[in-house]
Amino acid sequence: MPRYFVAYRKVEEVGQKPEWASFTTESDAALEADSIRQRVEKRLGLFGEKLVGAGEVRWLGSARLVEFLVRREEAPPDVSIVYGLLEDR
Repeated sequence: MPRYFVAYRKVEEVGQKPEWASFTTESDAALEADSIRQRVEKRLGLFGEKLVGAGEVRWLGSARLVEFLVRREEAPPDVSIVYGLLEDR
C-alpha cells in the first residue's frame, strides 16, 4: 500500500512566522490535489491554524523522507502544500 507525505505552510496567529506541518496518509485519493487540499483544510480547522501562501498545491514525485524535507524548504512562497509518494509497500 502506498504512503504519501503531505506538508503545508501554516500559522496559528496573524503576524506569526509561517512554519511547515506534515503528515502521512495511505489514501489513494492522495493522488489528487483537490483531495490533498481538503485534507489539509480539515486539519487546519481542527487545530485552529491558517494556510500560508497562495494555496498552490505541488506534487513532488517520489523520494525518501529526507529528500522531501529538502524539497519542501525549496518550495516558492506561493506554494502552500507539497506532497509526494514516500513509499510503496
